[in-house]
Amino acid sequence: MAIKNNASVVRVHKNTDFTIMSNHHLRNMKLSLKAVGLMSKLLGLPDDWCYSVAGLVKICKEGETAVRAALHELIDEKYVYVEKLPPNCSKSGRFEYVYHIYEIPYENMPYDLEHPELFIKEQEKQAKITQQQEIVDAEKQGTENLHLEIQGVENRRQLNTKQSSTKKSNTKELNTPPAADVVADKPVPEKTKSKKLKEKKQSYAEAVMMTETEYQKLLEQHTKPFADRCIEVLNNYKLSSGKRYKSDYHAILSWVIERVSKDSPQLDSKPKIPDIQVNDENYNPFDQFL
Repeated sequence: MAIKNNASVVRVHKNTDFTIMSNHHLRNMKLSLKAVGLMSKLLGLPDDWCYSVAGLVKICKEGETAVRAALHELIDEKYVYVEKLPPNCSKSGRFEYVYHIYEIPYENMPYDLEHPELFIKEQEKQAKITQQQEIVDAEKQGTENLHLEIQGVENRRQLNTKQSSTKKSNTKELNTPPAADVVADKPVPEKTKSKKLKEKKQSYAEAVMMTETEYQKLLEQHTKPFADRCIEVLNNYKLSSGKRYKSDYHAILSWVIERVSKDSPQLDSKPKIPDIQVNDENYNPFDQFL
């Protein structure tokens, strides 16, 4: 069974007002539809048409931004080359721009230029700039590597210093004679124990980290619903704004508590304990819960 074609193309007999062009740009997958349309329009213009961005904007529906974007695509794909003529090379004695349009992209150098030597100079200038940039990047990379090497040497020196000080400490302990019993009963503080161990922070929300001690301080000063609400407010603020704090606990103390106190003051209301003498024989601390 033959497959029917559901498309139809209505063509006209071309005897006047038509353009013959290559299909190269029409089948180039790197070009956008705007660039393909602009290229087709350029090939359909008369040979003596005065090419300029302002002139292209007048004959296109799109604005200057869209026309420039499509034109840059054609320049990057080497369908178009804009030759810039300085005043000493132009007929008007001013800077002029000559548009060269190619149905098939040029490879190394555009042909039919008015002043090819200007293109060669420009290419040499760009090559020098690229070479200088590569040298700067190489020097920068070498400086970064040198910094890492110096940092590694300093770390090894610090490690060696620490090891030597440990050996000296052990030698001193071995050479120290035993003290009297009265002196031995007193605890001798060690340098390693004098430094407080840094308490690890725990996650109380997706973006809020605190130590257990800091959280317990909040509970001592406020109710648990109030403290949890403060953590929730800070968590939402950090996730929405991308803000970071060195200490989430101090951020809560600085502004979150005041915010929650205004928005939800009922969360921080603690039950009042009646003033009753504890020494009273009839006092039962659990009467309020019965």
